[in-house]
Amino acid sequence: QSSWPVPEESERARAAALGDKQVHAFHLSTNYRNSAEIYEFAAAYAERVGLHADLPNAVRSTGIKPREIVDPDLESTTRRLVGEMTGAVAGTVGIVVPVARRSEARAWLASWPEVAAMADGEDARVVVLTGLDTKGLEFDGIVVVEPREIEAESPAGRATLYVVYTRATQQMVTVSQHA
Repeated sequence: QSSWPVPEESERARAAALGDKQVHAFHLSTNYRNSAEIYEFAAAYAERVGLHADLPNAVRSTGIKPREIVDPDLESTTRRLVGEMTGAVAGTVGIVVPVARRSEARAWLASWPEVAAMADGEDARVVVLTGLDTKGLEFDGIVVVEPREIEAESPAGRATLYVVYTRATQQMVTVSQHA
């Protein structure tokens, strides 16, 4: 899941940092985080864009497949989806947006009284993040806004989007203005 644009460079830096210390490599063959439905979506994306990722097997199922929604009104659609998701999952919901849309999405969130209270404070239940912000995190649900823009943000955008797709444990929806 490396989002470094030049993998060989990160491998050289890791080797230099480790020096003569013994290196231990592990193959993670089982995915416990994502539902099988979400991981099937993420794995299909990885294969479609040529990431050559070492894909583990997801072992739990929710019966809820990720949805891909196209609607020119991003704000209203995202608002509706976040409302649905906060009603459907007990925990956290991430709104993942391209860097250029972060301020816009935070403004949306602040203007939604039914959700704004859930997005306040350090124990916020609803958060707005960029693709790179999601690394190492997990959410019960994720709404991914304009995934193609996240993909286009950097040379490692495809790897970043794959990471985004693997952050949800229960539900995931993508929303785009154009097909």
